[in-house]
Amino acid sequence: MSRLSRPAIAGLSALLMSPAHATEPDSWTPEIIVTARPAPGYTATDAAVLRSPVPLLDTPQSVQVLTDRLLREQDRSTLADALRNISGAIPALPSEAVLANPLIRGFEAEIFTDGLIGYGDTAVIDPSSLWAVERIEVAKGPTSVLFGGGTGAPLGGLINLVSRTPEAGLKARAELRGGSFGLWQGRGDLNWGTPDAGFRLLGEYTRNGDPIDAVTIDRYSLNPSARVAIGDRTDLILRGAFSRVAQLEYAGLPAEIARLPQVADFRFSGATDAPRTTIRNMTLDAVLSHRFTDALSATVQARRYESRFDEQATFPFLAVFPLTGTRAFLFKGRLPVAVDESTVDASLTARFTTGTLTHTLLAGVTHDSTHYRGAIGFAPLGSIDYADPRSDIAYGAPPATRPVTNRYLTDALYLQNQIAVGPLNLLAALRTSSLGLREITGGAGTNRRWNRWDPRLGATLALTPGVNLFAGWAQGSRLTLFYAGSTPPVPETSDSVEAGVKLARPDLGLSGTLAGFRITRRNVPTADPLNPFTQVQSGEQRSRGVEADLIWEPTPAVSLLASYAFTRATVSRDTSIPVGNRLPRVPEHSGRIAARYRLLDGPLQGLGIGAGLTAASAAEITLPNRLRGDSWAVVDAQASYQVGRVRLAASVENLFDHRYFIPYQYLGQAVLRPGDPRTATLTIGVTY
Repeated sequence: MSRLSRPAIAGLSALLMSPAHATEPDSWTPEIIVTARPAPGYTATDAAVLRSPVPLLDTPQSVQVLTDRLLREQDRSTLADALRNISGAIPALPSEAVLANPLIRGFEAEIFTDGLIGYGDTAVIDPSSLWAVERIEVAKGPTSVLFGGGTGAPLGGLINLVSRTPEAGLKARAELRGGSFGLWQGRGDLNWGTPDAGFRLLGEYTRNGDPIDAVTIDRYSLNPSARVAIGDRTDLILRGAFSRVAQLEYAGLPAEIARLPQVADFRFSGATDAPRTTIRNMTLDAVLSHRFTDALSATVQARRYESRFDEQATFPFLAVFPLTGTRAFLFKGRLPVAVDESTVDASLTARFTTGTLTHTLLAGVTHDSTHYRGAIGFAPLGSIDYADPRSDIAYGAPPATRPVTNRYLTDALYLQNQIAVGPLNLLAALRTSSLGLREITGGAGTNRRWNRWDPRLGATLALTPGVNLFAGWAQGSRLTLFYAGSTPPVPETSDSVEAGVKLARPDLGLSGTLAGFRITRRNVPTADPLNPFTQVQSGEQRSRGVEADLIWEPTPAVSLLASYAFTRATVSRDTSIPVGNRLPRVPEHSGRIAARYRLLDGPLQGLGIGAGLTAASAAEITLPNRLRGDSWAVVDAQASYQVGRVRLAASVENLFDHRYFIPYQYLGQAVLRPGDPRTATLTIGVTY
């Protein structure tokens, strides 16, 4: 990470700590970061992930919001489906939940819920359902200044899921969905609320097959929440989330044979009688907010997160045992893991003026303690022939495991000041973090702490009402996980620059962001050229590109979303991988266009129809680069009809049944997953 000079630090400190004389602007009302309300259409003007009442238009960062209406009308039932609407976002598929995180601008992005992380190593925290999610917010580039925990802070972006909480009135909603591959899903939502208190309970159960042969999936979730007003100025929100997912783990098809005519696209790649991987998550959190005055508020968030997953799988190990024709030698593996995490974040938000300057000041402290207890084991199993649909093998007893136990500690102080002066908005922020890693069993026995400083600077300039130029720079840092080096690890760091144009023109129904960016990630673990079984942290990766996210809603009847990303994510320094190699899973070109038309009057009032096109160019599968997935384009369509309290809906994915393969994350191997074939879903819902 590049270091700031002492004059630069002094200047940044002066900007952050401008002396105030207290005035209380009448136009500002503090916003609690967990209570953002859904936008009526696809357009959003603010985001909880900003942790500030300053609107998106005046914030020097690319942030996209998927509103409740967009998710519902597009029938997006998983996070992976929803993220296709965001430029530069590469989802982690539901089958990759224990394997990888989503990617933003070429780098891993952690999943947060209501502003707090759940460990962050993989997408295990992915709820696998959006029934209890009010909206999704994606903040791009390093967001380390305001967010952290678990193993540190995000280097490439942040995905924040905003939960549904109690609303005013007595309401109930139920839905039943059915569809392709034996999908059956029941959902319920019960809400009761007054101005002083409220309670809400959301639940869902899903059972379905998968396009991949032999794979079945069961999942359920339960999300209770309560809200209490303590006097006129204090609010308390309590939330719980309980979920369980069980599915037969898929290891992908070896890329060398995936397109052969004798190998079925959806052939399961292991022992069909293997135990299913299970994921159980539990979170309990409380948010206490108090408004001292109309211009001064405080928020305290506390969360307990417990995750238990037992990964059991059968898979080829192609680097050691390459294919023999269409036959592969398989291993069986087991990874039972328990993660216990406690997080507290307390912050103070103030709005005041000094002369002609208006300040929005955010100051806070974070403490996170994470205990990781795992065990890992592998054993040889036998071989199968991918070209023979009858070829199978018995799983037998699970392999013996050896333990891995780590503790992670994060303590941080952060300070951010947003200053408005005429058409100019300036942002300066600084975070100091203490990151601790103790490897109790397994690893090299590391037991140390690192102190990091992560600054952020940015500005927006209003050209005309609703059209702003913006530019920003930020640094980030986080711990390296499962590092197999001969020397103790050091935190990975990132450096990000972005600039562009933001639009918010309600008169034209137009909003969005056009941005160019560059992110450099350093201290990336890479193979040690002197010892192939260990790593050194000399790697550097860089992502550059341009993005566009636009929404046009000229009337309440029409919504149009368009997104596009050009992303060139490459190795810029390494000991064993050629410089210039493309990072896996990241297509150079990707985008989506989706439209919705609603009949607001007449005999067919309540009818809505929509369609979308999602496309991406071919992406690399592994480092070093050797094989690619396919370029692809698929069409989806939706229709719904609201009749009184009853809602009927239908949706189709991959309408023209396009066949294609995409990179699949499994032990860094050259494996692919076929894109889902044409699938259809029918929904009936009732609201009281």
